[in-house]
Amino acid sequence: MLRGLRQIGCHIRSHRRSAGSVAFRWDLYRTGWHQKWYEQWFGPKANEITVFHVTHHKAGSQWINRILHTIAYDRLVLPIPIARQFLELPIQRGKVYPTVYVTRQEFESVALPPHSRRFVVIRDLRDTLISAYFSIKHSHEMAAAEHLQMRARLQNCSLEDGLLYLLDNWYDDPTFASPTAVQRSWLGGPDDLLKYEDLLENDERILEKVLLNHCRFPVDREQLRVSIRANRFEVRSGRKRGEENISSHERKGIAGDWKNYFSDKFARIFKDRYGELLVATGYEANANW
Repeated sequence: MLRGLRQIGCHIRSHRRSAGSVAFRWDLYRTGWHQKWYEQWFGPKANEITVFHVTHHKAGSQWINRILHTIAYDRLVLPIPIARQFLELPIQRGKVYPTVYVTRQEFESVALPPHSRRFVVIRDLRDTLISAYFSIKHSHEMAAAEHLQMRARLQNCSLEDGLLYLLDNWYDDPTFASPTAVQRSWLGGPDDLLKYEDLLENDERILEKVLLNHCRFPVDREQLRVSIRANRFEVRSGRKRGEENISSHERKGIAGDWKNYFSDKFARIFKDRYGELLVATGYEANANW
């Protein structure tokens, strides 16, 4: 009994120290029953927590978006191009903001309601590029003239020239939160960055920690698992992971696909530009890849 009370006391002190942070951290969710007890009795009500799914393009954003649709549809604030729903409109307390494509600096420029929570998802930049190439060239719905121009360019050049074109005209585009800008900005902060590749292999374990423990969605564990399973690649596409359909948004569903498309020459170009970022984000131990 006394041991349990001491655990509660320790958790209350720990919780108070971290209460001002909206960041997801694994070490905040490795405690036992006393954490759940504290959250239930002293934490904010679940519908008072404002949730932000921060990510970059081609990092499984629509996959997570669909899961959030199934467990919190009535709380969603739907995305608007260039993250205007987050950057320009007042933040609505207790709502859920999926696919927020912003840098850390942009995120911190916005006034947040109390009891906000965020989680940040990134992806290997090499696979991000390959996914973008096929999406822009074949499957993504497009209407804007500049996007259609990009598609036409990719459809009329070689693979390598197309990848180079995207590096120069999309990857570091300063007019939006590009994948490289987003990843650089969130490094070294309070967040434990979630990796798309880890989600592919351990979606239930990771999302239970993030969505139930951190964001405190008022759904039971089995309901969340049903939603996660219903939105896996195999169910959505009707194909096994690795079976490709270039015309589908769910194109291939694997990690490491860049190895099938990077030539030695292009790999050197990519390494020169972004090699240090791959190391910083933990995707490579050094430049010898």
